[in-house]
Amino acid sequence: MRSREARGFRVAEIEYRAGTELKAHSHSQPLLIYVLSGTYSEASANGGRADLGPKSLRYLPAGCVHANRFAGSARCLVVEIAAETMARVEIASAALSRPGNLEGPYAAWLAGRLYAEFQGEGEAGVAMEGILLELLVESARHAGRGAARVVPDWLKNARRHVESNCLRSVSLAEIARVTGMHRVHVSREFRRHFGVTIGEFLRNLRVEHARELLATTTQTLTDIALDCGFADQSHFSAIFRRLTGSTPAVFRQTAVQAR
Repeated sequence: MRSREARGFRVAEIEYRAGTELKAHSHSQPLLIYVLSGTYSEASANGGRADLGPKSLRYLPAGCVHANRFAGSARCLVVEIAAETMARVEIASAALSRPGNLEGPYAAWLAGRLYAEFQGEGEAGVAMEGILLELLVESARHAGRGAARVVPDWLKNARRHVESNCLRSVSLAEIARVTGMHRVHVSREFRRHFGVTIGEFLRNLRVEHARELLATTTQTLTDIALDCGFADQSHFSAIFRRLTGSTPAVFRQTAVQAR
């Protein structure tokens, strides 16, 4: 659909039609794949499988043989990483030799920033390069941590329920009722498959929504805090700064200047 260049990276937005199947193949360059919408499945040559949905972030090393199936349509941001870029990241290369998912709130925030820069007009190469290098470091930290797991349907439903109700108070007991599973089992399996606790996942969704409101509206910080499910502005500001490294006010100022 569109592509942009940053030093050592090529970023492209790609739409896959429903029913598309990509038979076993590999890429000459490592890839970072950020799912913008839709879902798809990936099966690797060693028998591993990953089910990817909206806001999933996947790392694939060069030469990793895999196949993809798109039951429905999907839109992805695909990043090709040049060989010289890999050498710039001072992380043990063994960590980047295996595929893996990045589930943490910091990686999700970086991916959101990357897409915002990608969509913007004008010269965004330097900003994209910085974000991509940070994502590459995150990939090195998290890729290859265990074989890809097939997420059970009940756990997908749990995640969708949290995503759909993230702006209000969502209890573990409520999620357990929705899934028909015990609260302890829900909590344990959510963290095992997605790499974050339900609380961390919920806070990340709220901060992501707050970022959108800060960048596109003139709502007060207090109103945004309450709209996004935070107890008050102080709590909102503390969580926002911890996850993004910036205060809401500074983030808004930067977003307005970038328009």
